[in-house]
Amino acid sequence: MKKSIFKLTILLSVFAMLATSCGKDDDDLPTTFDGKYKVTMDGKTVADGTTEEVGMYGNTITLSLGEDFSIIISGVPESIGDVTQIGENNSEASVIISGENFLKTGEDEMYFSISGTVKRSTASKITFDGTCSQTGETTVHTFSGTAESDAYKII
Repeated sequence: MKKSIFKLTILLSVFAMLATSCGKDDDDLPTTFDGKYKVTMDGKTVADGTTEEVGMYGNTITLSLGEDFSIIISGVPESIGDVTQIGENNSEASVIISGENFLKTGEDEMYFSISGTVKRSTASKITFDGTCSQTGETTVHTFSGTAESDAYKII
């Protein structure tokens, strides 16, 4: 089950990147976008670096390093300083974090947000924090992080 969810996340990331890469050509725009990211879980950094595998489709952003790490954030605010809530009652946003061996379980892991916030800090930077768990698991973890790329830029 975890492998199929992990593969689904990767496919969704690829779809989002392909969908955002379509459009008219403009010589003034860069052909690739770098993305910087940092994700902590339970107070420890589990992913930190840069990648060219970024995308934005509507109000959903993606960032990945193939099977090693990916994050999908939906409900990203459109205005700088705006915040959307994660949770059952205010289900405006969600965060999915997946990758290999984040919390040293030795397995592929995928975490779904339970509560928290997603904020647009700048035109191209998204911050997020909250609680999450794996599907079917009762253990709750804390998470926080940033994702930044010109691909997420609002004009």
